[in-house]
Amino acid sequence: MTEQAPLIRLAATAVLLRNSDQGLETLLLRRNAKLAFAGGAWVFPGGAIDEPEIEAADSEEKAARLATVREVEEECGLTVAPQDLVHFCNWTTPEGEARRFATWFFAAQAKNNSEDVLIDGGEIHEFKWIKPQEAMDLHHLGELTLMPPTYLSMSLISHYNTAEVACQSLAERTPYSVTPRLCQLDGQMICLYPGDAGYLSNDPTIDGPRHRTFFTSKGMIYSHSGENVGVVPMDQP
Repeated sequence: MTEQAPLIRLAATAVLLRNSDQGLETLLLRRNAKLAFAGGAWVFPGGAIDEPEIEAADSEEKAARLATVREVEEECGLTVAPQDLVHFCNWTTPEGEARRFATWFFAAQAKNNSEDVLIDGGEIHEFKWIKPQEAMDLHHLGELTLMPPTYLSMSLISHYNTAEVACQSLAERTPYSVTPRLCQLDGQMICLYPGDAGYLSNDPTIDGPRHRTFFTSKGMIYSHSGENVGVVPMDQP
C-alpha cells in the first residue's frame, strides 16, 4: 500500500519588532524540547490556522491574519491588530517531513506593553527580545537553535534600524514564497531554494546558479550567487 503524504496545514507567524536602547529587537520564543515539531528551537510567535478562522475569512490571507492575532496573544500575551501585520513571505515545510506547514510570515511593531510577555511554560519555555544580528551570532556559536525561515527573516530584518522603517520597507517589498528541498552533499545537509540549478531535480551537484542554505557545524550559511539566480536574495531588503 502506498504511504499517504502528510497533510499540509495552514499556519501563520509574527515577527514582532520593538525599538530599544540597544536598537531594533525582535521577540523569540523557545519551544519545549519535547515537542515533536521544532522542539527546543527559538521561533517567532505563531501556529496553525484553525478551521473557524478559515470559515470566518473570505481569503487565506485574512484567515492567516486572524490566526496570527490569536497565536500572539496565546503564546506571549501580547496584542497586535490584523491590519498592522505586514505580509513579507511564505514558507512551506519541505517534502519528506512528517509534519508540513504552509506558513504566512508577518511583521508588526509591538505595542507599548512589549515588556508584558507571558508564556505558558508548557509549549513555550522561554522568551527573549533580541537584536537580529545578535540572534544570528549566537546561532553560529551554537547557543541559539534557529530554523531556516527564522534565520533568514532575522537576516532580512537586521538591515533596518527601527521597527517603523522595517515595517514600511517590508510593506514595499514583494513577498516571496518558498518550499525548500532537502538533500545532502558530501554528508552535509543542504536546503535548496527556487532559482538554484539543482532545485527542480533536487541535485546539489548540478552546475549553475546557487540558492541554498548549508547546515554546518557553525550553523547555517545562506548562499545566493547573484542575478543568475533569477529571484532576489531572501536576506536582503
